[in-house]
Amino acid sequence: MERAALLRSLSCTSLASNRFYFRSFVPRAKFSSSSVAVARRNHHRLINNLTRRSLLRGDSRLHLSLSSYSLPFNKHFSSLSPNAVASPSTPSSPEVAEVSNEVAEKLGFEKVSEEFIGECKSKAVLFKHKKTGAEVMSVSNDDENKVFGIVFRTPPKDSTGIPHILEHSVLCGSRKYPLKEPFVELLKGSLNTFLNAFTYPDRTCYPVASTNTKDFYNLVDVYFDAVFFPKCVEDFQTFQQEGWHFKLDNPSEDITYKGVVFNEMKGVYSQPDNILGRAAQQASSPFALFPDNAYGVDSGGDPKVIPKLTFEEFKEFHRKYYHPSNARIWFYGDDDPNERLRILSEPIRIIEKYPAGDAGDIKKKNMVCLNWLLSDKPLDLETELALGFLDHLMLGTPASPLRKILLESGLGDAIVGGGIEDELLQPQFSIGLKNVSEDDTQKVEELIMDTLKKLADEGFFQNISYFLSSKPCFAPTTPTNTLGLSLLP
Repeated sequence: MERAALLRSLSCTSLASNRFYFRSFVPRAKFSSSSVAVARRNHHRLINNLTRRSLLRGDSRLHLSLSSYSLPFNKHFSSLSPNAVASPSTPSSPEVAEVSNEVAEKLGFEKVSEEFIGECKSKAVLFKHKKTGAEVMSVSNDDENKVFGIVFRTPPKDSTGIPHILEHSVLCGSRKYPLKEPFVELLKGSLNTFLNAFTYPDRTCYPVASTNTKDFYNLVDVYFDAVFFPKCVEDFQTFQQEGWHFKLDNPSEDITYKGVVFNEMKGVYSQPDNILGRAAQQASSPFALFPDNAYGVDSGGDPKVIPKLTFEEFKEFHRKYYHPSNARIWFYGDDDPNERLRILSEPIRIIEKYPAGDAGDIKKKNMVCLNWLLSDKPLDLETELALGFLDHLMLGTPASPLRKILLESGLGDAIVGGGIEDELLQPQFSIGLKNVSEDDTQKVEELIMDTLKKLADEGFFQNISYFLSSKPCFAPTTPTNTLGLSLLP
C-alpha cells in the first residue's frame, strides 16, 4: 500500500468544515447570585457531507487465521460493573430470544446477570468474556433497528485532546480494512440508520445501527477492527492530519498550526458560552469545580495545548485504553442474541505481503496458515503428552490423515505451520499449505476445518496403538550424544 495514496496532504483542511464537535452545557449548580451555570461537556463527533475519498486494495500474499485477539492487556484495571436502575422484574416475554449458558460457555463467556425490563419489553443479559474481561450487554426485543456500540474508558490527564484525536484517527483505516477512510465509505454505501463516534470527558463511544441484519454485522466488524487494530498507531501522518501539524504557505508569513481536531477546537473556543463553561469547570481557573481529575481538563483539546501532544503519547494512549478489558460492548434489537456472542469469538484474519520473487505465477504463491492458541497458561504433563500423541496421529507420518488430505488435495504443494508448538509458555497449533492459488485460499481453510471436525466426530483408525509405538520418541530411551541436549528446559 503506497503511503502517498493512503493519506491526504497535510495542508488539506477541508475535512474540518465537515466535522462538527458539539458541546452541550447542562446546568448542574449555581453560585449564589452570579448565576453561573456549571456544565458537563459532551463531545459529539457528527459527520455530515463528507468529501468522497478513494479506496485502496492491497495485493497481499500471506493469509493467517487466528483463534483469539492478541492484544497487550493492562492487568491493573479493575473489572467494570455497570450500574443500572430498573423497575421491579416482570416475567420474561416468551417472544424474546435467549442465550443458553451452554452456548455462552462454549464461546468463552460467562453470564453475570439477567433482567427483564418491562418498560421497553426487553431482556437484558450481561456477559463477561473470561480471558479478556470484556463486558457485553445483550438487550433483546422486537425492535428491528439493531444497535451496537463499544465504549472505552478514556480519562485524559491534560488538554492535548488525545481522546478526541484518537477517536478521529482510528476511523482512518484498519488492518482488515486498509482504506483511506472506511468510515466515509460506510456513510455512502451502507444501510445504516446511525453511524458516528463520540468523545466524552471520561469515555469514548463508537455506536452504529441498521435495520438490515447483514449490513448491521458488517458495520460491527468494521468498527471492531477500527478500534482494536487501527492503522493510525503506525502512521505519523494520520496523527498530523487529524491532530496537529505545522503549516507554512508563504515563506514571508509566520508558521501556523493546522489539523482537523485543532481547527475544530479553535471554532469551539471562539464561542462565548464555551469559554464560560471552561472557566467554571477546568483546572486553569483557581475556582474550578474539578481541579484535580479528568473533568478539570478538556478531552476535546485546548488549541493552546494540542501542539504539545507527541506521537509517542498518542500511541501509548491507544495501547493503554483501547483493549477488551477496558471495553463495554452492547447490542440491542431483534437480531439473534447467540449470534452476538459468536461474532465476538470469530477468528481473526490477517493478510500480509512477503517477497515472493519474480519466477513463476505470483497468484500461485500464496501461503495459508490456521493458528490456535491452545492455552493461555502452561500445560500440565498429562495434557502435553496427550497433545503430542494427537499431533503425531494427525501429522506425524505420510499416512496421517490431516497431512495426507492436505497434500493430496492439490491446493498446495507443501505443509506449513508444523502442528503443535509447546516450547512456549502458551502452546499453539498451526497448520496450512504453501504455494496456494489466490482463488483457493478459502478452500484450504475449509478443508482443514472439515477434516478436523471429521476426526473429532469419527476418531482415528483401529490399530492406533501400533501406529503410536512406531514413533521413535515412544520407544525405550537409549543413551546418545544428543540426549542431554534434548532434556534442556
